[in-house]
Amino acid sequence: MNLIGKIKMPYNKFKVFIKNRIEFLRKYIKETKIRMENDVRERNRIILLALSFLFVFDYIMFSYHIDKNIFDIFPSIPVLDLKKTINVYIASEGCKEIIPEKRKINSDLRDENLIQRLFNLVAEGSYYENTSENVPVKFLIKKIWMVDEDGEGKTCVIDLNPVILDKNIVVVKGSEQMFRDALQKTISENIPGIKKVILLEKGVPFKKLWDI
Repeated sequence: MNLIGKIKMPYNKFKVFIKNRIEFLRKYIKETKIRMENDVRERNRIILLALSFLFVFDYIMFSYHIDKNIFDIFPSIPVLDLKKTINVYIASEGCKEIIPEKRKINSDLRDENLIQRLFNLVAEGSYYENTSENVPVKFLIKKIWMVDEDGEGKTCVIDLNPVILDKNIVVVKGSEQMFRDALQKTISENIPGIKKVILLEKGVPFKKLWDI
C-alpha cells in the first residue's frame, strides 16, 4: 500500500463512522417524533428532557463566559458574625454631658471607612434619649486622611461639605463643641494611634459648623 492509501484509510474510516452516526441520529429523531405523536406522556417527557438540557447548556455557557467553575453552584458560607461591640460617645439630652452607648459595627472596616462609620454614629445621637437637636445638620464627608505628628500619634482630619443651617432650627448652646469632643473621644478610643480629630469645612479648619 502506497503512502496516499495509508493516509486515506483512516480518513475513510472516520467518514464512514460519521455517516453511520448521522444515519443513526436521523433514525432516532424519526422514531422519537413517532413516539411523541402517539403517546402524550412520552411527548411531555421528551419536552421536559429537552428543556432541562437547554437550561444546563445555558448554565455551562454562562459559567464559561464569567470564568467560573460549573460545579461552584452554591456561594461560600460567610462568617456568621463579622460585628463587634464598641463604645460610641455622644452628647446627652440638652448637652449636659457626654455619655457612652454601645453599638455594633463590622469588624473588618478599614480605618477610613471605620472613621466615617463612627462619625455617622456620633452624629445620629442616642438611641435612648431625645438628642436630635444636638446635631441640627446633615453632614457630607468629602475626604478623610491622617497625619503623623512626629511620633506623638496621628491626627485624623475630616473635610466636610459646607453646612447650611435652617433659620428656624433650634440650636442647643454648646452642642457643636460637645459634638467635636464626643467625636474625638469615639475615634481615638476605637482606632489606636489617633490622638486628635480636626474638622474642616471645605478645607478650612476651626470654622463654626452650626453654633450661632
